[in-house]
Amino acid sequence: MSAGTKPGWAKGLRREQRIAGCKPVTVLGQDVHGNPFSINTFTVEISASGARLKGLPPVAKDAILLMECGQDRAPYRVVWVGERGSPQEGHIGLECADRDQAIFGIQPPTGTFYDEYKRVEAELQRSEDRYKRLFVHSLGLICTHDLRGVLLTVNPAAARALGYESYSAPGRSLADFLAPSVRQTFPAYLQRVRDHGQDSGYMLVVARNRTKRVWLYRNLLVCEQGSPPYVVGHAMDVTEQKKAEHQLQAALKELQKALGEVRTLKGLLPVCAWCKRIRTEAGDWTELESFITAHSEANFSHGVCPDCVSRF
Repeated sequence: MSAGTKPGWAKGLRREQRIAGCKPVTVLGQDVHGNPFSINTFTVEISASGARLKGLPPVAKDAILLMECGQDRAPYRVVWVGERGSPQEGHIGLECADRDQAIFGIQPPTGTFYDEYKRVEAELQRSEDRYKRLFVHSLGLICTHDLRGVLLTVNPAAARALGYESYSAPGRSLADFLAPSVRQTFPAYLQRVRDHGQDSGYMLVVARNRTKRVWLYRNLLVCEQGSPPYVVGHAMDVTEQKKAEHQLQAALKELQKALGEVRTLKGLLPVCAWCKRIRTEAGDWTELESFITAHSEANFSHGVCPDCVSRF
């Protein structure tokens, strides 16, 4: 999926036929930073209950703006925001929050066919809302990106895990969030997605505070008729699990090393009371040093004790 193209559940459905309509309007609201604004601009398209316009500061999807046209005014909801770098950059799509207050004087169609259309539209809206709630409120890490790796959407959980706002990630490459040590593997990941339609594994990401996190991902290539393909990504943060696994592996290695260094002599050892040689299982008598060296990891270092020094 190219920048500026979003899946239907991410951008809202176009429910009515829109026509080119350059109408002067005044728009009041708050931008994504919470700053109030009041701007005079012109519409690009209009419909019975919606409009597309440009010239506003960055606004959040689902934000409510007050739009005035002449003496009429009505609240409008932002249903999509043009992607950065796309032909729709700087444009927003609006839908009247109160159909009875639509301000452009265009009457919606009526009739049996239209009633059926509205029923189907309402069902599509319910389905879209379900996916939207899943995307927005899921604790899982969800994103979409195009086949160049440019992020199209990022859900709030993924943005929070990285220390960013969800609106600041789209338009950036997914590779920007990978640890520098693994960024060279990103082109190979994109190629696997193109070749196989999916890919899964671990990715090492770097949060805004410089901490590294391990995500277990499973991504799927989506091809829709009439739209460029895009990738839906889902991941889980398994950093603590991987740390525990590494600690367990380290402990096992230490234990194996310790066990490898321990060779214990057990049982009764037949030793000559006079010369102190030991009888082996084969019945031979061997020196004490030779027997212990052969049956343990111990080695001998010879010296002379004080008593033997005086005697010999």
